[in-house]
Amino acid sequence: MRHVGWILDLYPKDGGMVVWLKRADGNCVRIVDAWKPRFYVGGDYDALLETATAFEASSRIVEKFEQPGDPVRARVLEIEAGSERKAVALAEQIQHRSPRVRLYNVDIPASQMYLYERDLFPFAFVEAETSGDRVFWNLRDSRERLAYRLPRLRKVSLEVKTRKEGRVRSFSDELDSVFVSLDNGESFSIGSGDEVEKILSLVRLFQEEDPDVVSTKDGDSFVFPYLSRRAHELGILDKLVLGRENSPVRVYEVEGHSYFSYGKILYRENAARLHGRLHIDENNAFITRDCGIEGLVEVSRTCIVPVQRASRATIGTNMTSLQFYQAVKQDVLIPWNKSKPEEWKDAGELADADRGGFVYEPSTGIYDDVGELDFSSLYPMTMLKENLSGETVGCECCPDSPLRVPELGYSICQRWQGIVPRSLDVLLRKRASYKSLRKEGLDPPLRDRVENCQGALKWILVCS
Repeated sequence: MRHVGWILDLYPKDGGMVVWLKRADGNCVRIVDAWKPRFYVGGDYDALLETATAFEASSRIVEKFEQPGDPVRARVLEIEAGSERKAVALAEQIQHRSPRVRLYNVDIPASQMYLYERDLFPFAFVEAETSGDRVFWNLRDSRERLAYRLPRLRKVSLEVKTRKEGRVRSFSDELDSVFVSLDNGESFSIGSGDEVEKILSLVRLFQEEDPDVVSTKDGDSFVFPYLSRRAHELGILDKLVLGRENSPVRVYEVEGHSYFSYGKILYRENAARLHGRLHIDENNAFITRDCGIEGLVEVSRTCIVPVQRASRATIGTNMTSLQFYQAVKQDVLIPWNKSKPEEWKDAGELADADRGGFVYEPSTGIYDDVGELDFSSLYPMTMLKENLSGETVGCECCPDSPLRVPELGYSICQRWQGIVPRSLDVLLRKRASYKSLRKEGLDPPLRDRVENCQGALKWILVCS
């Protein structure tokens, strides 16, 4: 069977990858492709054979580059696992049994790896031919395209109010009412009946309106956890189906966690995702807050990260996905636990290498004919033009390279284009094209879209 449309959502399930296509007629179709995650084990040949026979898993010997820039491929053991969780559990067993082996590609999100391997990306316009349990993809789109067409998405916003027992609402409060607003201006208020009737009315409303995008202001931290908790206590959790998949709302797919960024300790909420729909929590979506849904789609397409994950991920995580993609396309393995230490530097070398930026303070006074220089994406452009990457600076294959790091004298590889510059190339070219496009006389809606797209790419480039 043949289907044509845009990739809206995807996730692994039961030894396959579920992909939802949004068709031009407004309907969605669910496609399942037989696919399982794979990871790799490196080591001497005897260790690989011993690992292959010690565990009951489908495996084979293949050749991959263990490190970016390696001149030849190495023999490694490829192991197929039934799911992400099983892959991590099996990798931990192997590591515990054989501490000297090296493990690769263990914890890359399965949905991203599927996109890498199939050369697809979110909101790509595709043709899918299904045959049995296999899907054959024909990409009719490009990640580098600027004027790409998107489907008409049905959007709703969701808000929940509780009958607070204390000063702050909690999961134990009784459900008071639910408000749903459609993008056509129509709105619904569900406030009559008992809690069971209100929750089931919400489920029926989602089935009738069939939204593609569900927007909330605290869906990850409260709305969906609260609805799940109330449905569980009322004995109707199995009926709380708000996604297109016939399964209850999943809330704790990604655990909340704290992280350190730019001198601040920040907290990332749990992720509540709706299978087959896109849930965007405006309070937990960095890119959407600044660049709207257009910027989020641009990042998701360019960095190859599913939309719901991209909306909650840091800019560094989105950039890392682009580097993962480049590694996979070059047959380079991605280490599970990075253990390579920074090379030793004496005090003088450390002072030269780690000075950071220097700002010249102007002399106090009043001046005429003052000029300003603004470098376009200075650091990313330097890394691209000079081929700066972790594996290219001080590489062993080009000790006599004429390309050197100023003052430090480190050689820069001439044989291999680094993973970092490969990743930055598409970001820099697309942003430059968007900036040129916005100088033209565009209609306000198109001008806003272009501005949001280039702004989103700028955020990704910041972390490079």
